[in-house]
Amino acid sequence: MASLWWNSEIRDVSVALSGIGELKSVISNALNGTGFSDVHVNNLEVAGEKNGVWISIGHFHIADRQFWEIVMGSGDTVEQTKGIVDEVVTLLKGLRFL
Repeated sequence: MASLWWNSEIRDVSVALSGIGELKSVISNALNGTGFSDVHVNNLEVAGEKNGVWISIGHFHIADRQFWEIVMGSGDTVEQTKGIVDEVVTLLKGLRFL
C-alpha cells in the first residue's frame, strides 16, 4: 500500500545565510551526508530518496526571511514513510542554528 506523509512548520532563515538558496544548499549537503541518494535542488524543492521513500522539502515565502517549510514523503508503507519524514524533520531542526 502506498503512503504519503508530511510535516510543516515555519522556518526563519538566519541572517548568517545569504537567503533561501543557501539554506537549500545546506539542506542538500545534510541529506547527502545522511544516506540520501539522487538529491537535487531546484526552485521548488530539495528532494532525494532513502530506503525507497522519496522526500521533497518545499519552502513557501511568508514575509522577509520567513518561510513555511513542508517536508513530504512518499513510500510503500506508512511506517517506513513516516519514519523517513520524521528523520528529515529532526535533521532540519538540527540546522536551526544556521
